[in-house]
Amino acid sequence: MNNKKSTILHDAIALFLISLMSILALSFVYEITKEPIEQQAMAKKLEAYKVVYPEAATLKEDTELMQKALETDLASIDITFGDCTIDEINQAYDSSDNLIGYIIKVSKRGYKDVISAVVGYSLDGTVKGMELVAINETAGLGMNAAEPDFKNQFIGKAVKKFEVTKTGAQEDNQINVISGATITTDAVVYAVNAGIGFLTEYSAELGGSANE
Repeated sequence: MNNKKSTILHDAIALFLISLMSILALSFVYEITKEPIEQQAMAKKLEAYKVVYPEAATLKEDTELMQKALETDLASIDITFGDCTIDEINQAYDSSDNLIGYIIKVSKRGYKDVISAVVGYSLDGTVKGMELVAINETAGLGMNAAEPDFKNQFIGKAVKKFEVTKTGAQEDNQINVISGATITTDAVVYAVNAGIGFLTEYSAELGGSANE
């Protein structure tokens, strides 16, 4: 009986040591591969986001600003930002590793579904690009927001807030409404504005109060 108990104890200890060694080995492998995996993921993200910030050579997640976004009621910045959600904030760097701006992803409910916009915004306050990464609006109406004719209205504009016009855009901050799709147009414009508004409010590099 004692021999049997001794065998069981010996097997249990051996199993414990094997399990412990496996956990330590996996932890070691994770630490070794963590950074390369993150770099690869960021490279793929950069490739996807090049359309909104062509000059960006590398990206870095801005965890400080993202935490601030999670804690902030966007309506406190502007009432029209109230139901917008900031999903992601990345710092954009040029080939010399200089910070040149931000790429921010913002979502807002459209006419049928949630619309997600990605905006490239430079440190001099210029919209470098805008792309809709999620949109499921009415074909022939709201879906026209995904067309270049609509999206290109934002590019190269040095403004802090856009507005929708039904009489034809005459100023840099004016965006032509999509015929028959006012709700979709507003949703996209509000999402873009929320991203810009948050950055200018809280990014120290843009004169905001991020570090206060």
